[in-house]
Amino acid sequence: MSIKQRFRTSMKKVNGDLLTPISIFQRLQGERKFLLESSMKYEGHGRYSFIGVNPRKTYRGEQEQLSDLSHLTNKQYTYEGELIALLKQVMPRVSSHTEYPFTGGGIGYIEAVPDRLPKLQFHVYDTLVIFDHLTDEIAVFQTNIEAEQVEPNIDAIIDKLFTNPIAEETSYTLHTIESQVDGQYTAQFSGDAFALYRKLRIEHAAPYMYYMEFDDCTVVGTSDHNYLQVRDGTLSATNEAPSIERFCQSSNYTTNNVQNGELNPTFHAIDVVKALKPAQGLIGYIGFNGQVDFTTPENMITITGDIAQIRTDSTTGVPFATLLKG
Repeated sequence: MSIKQRFRTSMKKVNGDLLTPISIFQRLQGERKFLLESSMKYEGHGRYSFIGVNPRKTYRGEQEQLSDLSHLTNKQYTYEGELIALLKQVMPRVSSHTEYPFTGGGIGYIEAVPDRLPKLQFHVYDTLVIFDHLTDEIAVFQTNIEAEQVEPNIDAIIDKLFTNPIAEETSYTLHTIESQVDGQYTAQFSGDAFALYRKLRIEHAAPYMYYMEFDDCTVVGTSDHNYLQVRDGTLSATNEAPSIERFCQSSNYTTNNVQNGELNPTFHAIDVVKALKPAQGLIGYIGFNGQVDFTTPENMITITGDIAQIRTDSTTGVPFATLLKG
């Protein structure tokens, strides 16, 4: 076991070969949980899984109004203006250089969910569990973003990852699918959304897989590729995105249908997100360290009460047929 202290951050690593991202998720107790993972282990972005619970803040955007709710103080502030520009202003920024691409920040979506839900929503997590599939190590990373907060006991968090009981196996029912437009479906849902995610990650495994709990909905899905990423000063975007040239300070190049270039430091990664956001929206993370990783909701289920809104690539045929059995 090792511990490192940095400005406003604390991290501890332990051997986690007895655990999995699923068992870690199940042992973490609290509200508004999330899990980001990949089926492409040991390679690139698939090396790490990220798990979190009990976010410090929530940002919700509707129309031209962004709300900023602190779960510590229960105070809420409201700002008027363009939503992504406001998100850039309020997102905490903490310089930290680690081997991990994401050590805390905002998990959520931008214009990726059905109507009647917030257009933009991010939970901000200051404590994160990172599972390294290459080394079987677990890192618990904590970032102090509010002066009044009491920092969590990292040793206690790690102890609970190994000792908290795992809940009994749960189930779900997904049925009566009705088509609205191409790639958009509505279904009846009951049971546990995480059980649906567990089935999804097996039947529709992909490089990007996500489970996110919000107060008004739960979002689960998979995607074959990332749409936009800023990591270690390098900007990468799929060829489906507009040209990234104006954001790069050196000549950009294309490999394997991905545009790459060195991000001009005069731009924040959120500036790029705002400019390149596709019509179908984005889902992913914005790190305290300024790094971002977003995919598009090409195969996503949004659960609101007993209704599941299903979005799928219309070229794949029957949407999530293997999930209907529950």
